[in-house]
Amino acid sequence: MEIVRYGTETYLYINGLSTPKEILLHDNIILAPIFAPFQYGIVSDLLKGDMDFAVAAVSGRTIASQMRIYASDEEKLVCTAWNAAWDCILLGAIFHCEVMGNIQGDKPVEQLNEATCVNVTNYAFRAILSEPYALTEADLKWIESYYPTAYKLLDKDPFMTAVHAMASYKWHSMPRVQLAILWSGIEALFEASTEISFRISLYIANFLAGENALEAKDLFEKTRRLYSSRSAAVHGGKIKGDMDGLVSESAALLNRIIRRCAELGMLPNTQELVFPSAFLNSAEQ
Repeated sequence: MEIVRYGTETYLYINGLSTPKEILLHDNIILAPIFAPFQYGIVSDLLKGDMDFAVAAVSGRTIASQMRIYASDEEKLVCTAWNAAWDCILLGAIFHCEVMGNIQGDKPVEQLNEATCVNVTNYAFRAILSEPYALTEADLKWIESYYPTAYKLLDKDPFMTAVHAMASYKWHSMPRVQLAILWSGIEALFEASTEISFRISLYIANFLAGENALEAKDLFEKTRRLYSSRSAAVHGGKIKGDMDGLVSESAALLNRIIRRCAELGMLPNTQELVFPSAFLNSAEQ
């Protein structure tokens, strides 16, 4: 990823996610709507060559929002803009979509005719071939309440692994590989070295359901079934059921776990999940 330094304010033009209004993500980054289409013809003279023009032509058609990034000096601006790539990954993981900022500019999309610098940050064509996810009012409230906590949790390797797995599993076309990636993210959050299928299923049931015994029991059984599919996928075995459906269920489970971590402000504590009272009470009945 390449970030060009100029001044104390810059913009990343975002594919894959739209917002109805400005919202502060954290620190010095605001996710903002766009009110005019990206017109690459206006900035073609600012692009470095044919490859950059091609990226702008393809990516520019589906730009749906923008990140306004600002700092007190140029050096801090570059660091903040560079780290904004993690905001794209985290947003993609939270809202189960692909989010990417391929293009950087010194003006908002609506003022491209005044731009003096437009830069292609990377050449990965993700998040540009599908309809962007449109944030709802409920989503915006969730961001206001929990996004800063989610971002801080990225300092912890298990959470970073889970978020990256959730955001990137679609980059692979084989469902077996997708299952392996998704479950690498889930396993990163729940330490289990023995009786892995049973323990992870128990941990997840208690972490997500809490004292709701019926939901805990349902989650336990569902997770064990999904984990069995994960094992077959990783070891080349025969997988029972619809592959695409298993991938979707596993992705929904990881998404729910990530959001729960943000809402609690912490990662799962497996020591506290060993004896889930709700599940045990249900099992005794």
